[in-house]
Amino acid sequence: MPDVHVKNVSFTYAGSSHAVLRSVNLTIPEGEFVLLAGPSGCGKSTLALALAGLIPSRIAGSFKGRISLGDKPISTMEVHEAAQHIGIVFQSPEEQLVHLDVESEVAFGPENLALSHDEIESRVRTALAYTHMEPLRKLEIFALSGGQKQRVAIAATLAMQSRVLVLDEPTSDLDPVGTQEVLNVLRTLNKRYGWTIILIEHKIDEVIPWVDRVLLMDQGKVVVDAPPHQAFAAMELWERPGVAIPQMVHLARQLPDIFPDVLPLSVDEAHAALRGTRYAQALQREAAQFSPEPASLLASSSASSILSWEQVGLAYGEKTILSDINLTVQPREWLALVGSNGAGKTSLASLAMGFQAPTLGAIQYEGKPVIPGQISRQSQHMAYLFQAADKMLFTPTVEKELLFGAQSQRKRKDITPTSYSVEHLLEIVDLLAYRHTNPFHLSYGQRKRLAIGALLARYPRVLILDEPTTGQDEKHARAFLQFLQQLRERERLTYLMITHNMQAVAEYATRMVVLHDTRIVMDGPPEQVFAHSAELEQYGILSPPIAQLHARLCEQQAQRVALNLPTLLQTFQSIEAHP
Repeated sequence: MPDVHVKNVSFTYAGSSHAVLRSVNLTIPEGEFVLLAGPSGCGKSTLALALAGLIPSRIAGSFKGRISLGDKPISTMEVHEAAQHIGIVFQSPEEQLVHLDVESEVAFGPENLALSHDEIESRVRTALAYTHMEPLRKLEIFALSGGQKQRVAIAATLAMQSRVLVLDEPTSDLDPVGTQEVLNVLRTLNKRYGWTIILIEHKIDEVIPWVDRVLLMDQGKVVVDAPPHQAFAAMELWERPGVAIPQMVHLARQLPDIFPDVLPLSVDEAHAALRGTRYAQALQREAAQFSPEPASLLASSSASSILSWEQVGLAYGEKTILSDINLTVQPREWLALVGSNGAGKTSLASLAMGFQAPTLGAIQYEGKPVIPGQISRQSQHMAYLFQAADKMLFTPTVEKELLFGAQSQRKRKDITPTSYSVEHLLEIVDLLAYRHTNPFHLSYGQRKRLAIGALLARYPRVLILDEPTTGQDEKHARAFLQFLQQLRERERLTYLMITHNMQAVAEYATRMVVLHDTRIVMDGPPEQVFAHSAELEQYGILSPPIAQLHARLCEQQAQRVALNLPTLLQTFQSIEAHP
């Protein structure tokens, strides 16, 4: 398969005066594994669409330059022709899943190539094996979790056997271990079969150990093009647009005596350098001072709860989703619900809103039963921010979006007029300047804030947040989480957050609950739960890199671990000051 050539490519969407791509020049050799990083809006996804031949053939705008596969111009190919050479996986699997069941979806592309039945079956079987979806082969798409749908989208692209793969945030809906599994698949295709992989990702920490080359885009241009260990030499190029830098790179900058030359990119590399040093010895001494904790890390509280699940079970036919769930949420907690894809996280949360009825047990809000189907009753006290927040917006202006929710609450006796005033809500979500703007003219983060504003108009005490940072770069995700933190403190809210973003759990959650195999297996403060990094990996969870490193340097004996670099450095300094 020839090299990919991008020569002086610029693109401006129809109706816009702003160029999204500006004179991009690249050559991607056959068999290279490339990470394409950058802030939201920098042009990454637009470049991906152009590489796949969808720009300019299917997406209107002003296109200049040339993209070619060897000497074949991609931009003049028909889409079905380009797809045989370059496959694309979109960030949202909903955008490319068209069939009712898994098997039919994966077979759809090969069938359109008029391949033999045996060849189609071979491709389907291989693609499902790569993505660990064989057991769900006959399942209907609607019954899958978001992460499972993402795996199906990847499998469908793999079945086409296009030897150049462009993947636009293919792991955004995957649990941490699932992310590593997909990266391992891509690496296998890359190294064993020579496929060219172009991967767009915000998960820099997870992805960086796997790639051969790093491209950083900003404002439509490539500003960094280097091998991974050299890509962060000029950290200001990453920090200025707010793109994540691996935690181990930050660590190395603070410990130049340990890392004088090469920057570590992974926990393995940092651990190898720190093992046996005074830092590791100090952490081990500290860990030895603590008495062993109980074998089970399961919290129990007699305090009055705002929300509770009591011996709850949920099953769809013969398939068990939840078993013996006993969980209480205390007022003003920020509880993170984590676990592998399909573990039942969204099902557990949806029971609290009454979206469905439990098979066994009961759910209560402030001691009163949650009644399945009476969603309007639950919504007087609880609100659910769906992962696809855009689907919650439907009015022509920001103001009307907020008014709709506020008007439905005017008859409530427990709130005052100021509680649901549009001005107050606009101030809370920082959208005063946009009150007459169409919601879909806002940025992604602003639309998320507007969706929360519409929920707050109902004056809830509990917010259920389903993957609130999915699809956002480091800068925007952090800004949104800080907004949620300030909102929680100011409005005295309680959060139940479903997430695969372990760094968000580490920095913001007051408590984390781990679901695995239909049950709650761990429950406690993040600094304690993340100390069990080896056990968590069995549940589809990878601790944040700093927490992993702390646990490994303590030979898995630490009872609590640092969750961020400043805390780890303070631990080093404290131990050295008082050896």
